[in-house]
Amino acid sequence: MEKFARLESLKGASWGLAIRNAKDGSLLAAKSEEENFIPASNMKLLTSMNAYRNLGENFRFQTEFWVDGDIENGILNGNLMVKGSGDPTISTSGRDKLRAVFFTRTIKLLKEKGIREIKGRILPYKVENPYEGIGKDWSWSDIGNYYGAGIFQFNINENQFHTWVEGKKEGNMAVVKKKDSLNGGLSLDRVELETSSAGSPDLAYYYWIPGTSRVSLKGSIPESGEVQKIKGALHNPEEVFFEVLKSELRSGGIRVEEAELPSGTKFSIGNAESPSLNEIAAEVNLNSNNLFTESLAYALCKKDDRRAENGWTHLERFASQAGFPPGYYLADGSGLSLSNRISPSGLSQALVKALNQPWAQPFLNTLPVAGESGTMKNFCKGAKGKIRAKSGTLTRTLCYSGYADTPKGKVAFSLMVNNYNGPYKEMKAEVGKLLESFIRIH
Repeated sequence: MEKFARLESLKGASWGLAIRNAKDGSLLAAKSEEENFIPASNMKLLTSMNAYRNLGENFRFQTEFWVDGDIENGILNGNLMVKGSGDPTISTSGRDKLRAVFFTRTIKLLKEKGIREIKGRILPYKVENPYEGIGKDWSWSDIGNYYGAGIFQFNINENQFHTWVEGKKEGNMAVVKKKDSLNGGLSLDRVELETSSAGSPDLAYYYWIPGTSRVSLKGSIPESGEVQKIKGALHNPEEVFFEVLKSELRSGGIRVEEAELPSGTKFSIGNAESPSLNEIAAEVNLNSNNLFTESLAYALCKKDDRRAENGWTHLERFASQAGFPPGYYLADGSGLSLSNRISPSGLSQALVKALNQPWAQPFLNTLPVAGESGTMKNFCKGAKGKIRAKSGTLTRTLCYSGYADTPKGKVAFSLMVNNYNGPYKEMKAEVGKLLESFIRIH
């Protein structure tokens, strides 16, 4: 710790650390542990623990299907209404990360109910809990890109669209080779992508003009002989969802006429479920998926919960129960907001308490393992298999929180570094050395 504190890159920075005995929560080592820092994606630990505690590991998002007409001789003489719950796993073939096969299940359900033709329209069913889409204080430079996609009642393909580009020679402008047909009507009106040297980072970013369908793609991509995929954020995924649903039904042998019919008595015909919380939380923590995390945050809301000035009401309850020191601020579930503030002391204490819960092992299974999986696969190789931790990265912010196995047992830790200077790779390497030292605590 003393060597780490003397780093040139920490001059002018703020950082804090708490390491606790995982059995009794006693503090083993600490530095500014009760100060509140920007946690970046370490917020996902708080959201996923909250989900295990209050939703349960068997939780699944439910998409309900309702009709308002009679079903006779295979024909629905009415409308099909879809009631979404913010399921983040709905995807088309080839983009179905968790193999949710939502559309296959939907077609099977309708056919089991005797529906081979829909005379009316396919409509969204109004829900009480509003889905606000983009976080109110997310950065403009983030919301055009896949990691800044907002959540809605209906999500599809992780609310992403793709553009395929080619950069063959350093110094030349990259060329667009293909545009996504499922882009929600977005107009890619400006592309200014340079080709940088082979092996350099991908620095291509989408910029969306709010209130319009116009986006631009700027920055650089590394020189490569292969076409590269650049992922952007959909801002009207509900439109794409219904477009795909109609297409999938027709391909699956269910005719959709979309006639204007009078609405009759509504009744439910069943639902399609998402994969379980265990699978969703693994995507949250292993791959740091913002959309999946924000969907869980909404699922945790009680009927009267709203985004208030002090953050998420349900996360406030959880932070209070976990014993967070005063001054924390919870602005979202994923950590994308720069307004979030939590302390190493509070998060490490929550991690200790998680080990004493019935869901402790499923939660542990969602965390990346040093040198083996997720965002830790190529990190802390000197402690391979002995550290499970969630990373958190924003501009000049680097955090890691989780567990380390020592000769005397397990410790829970939280390290948060804000406003460091110098290259990210150098800072990460120094953080890695510090984390690897945790396994030698005795």
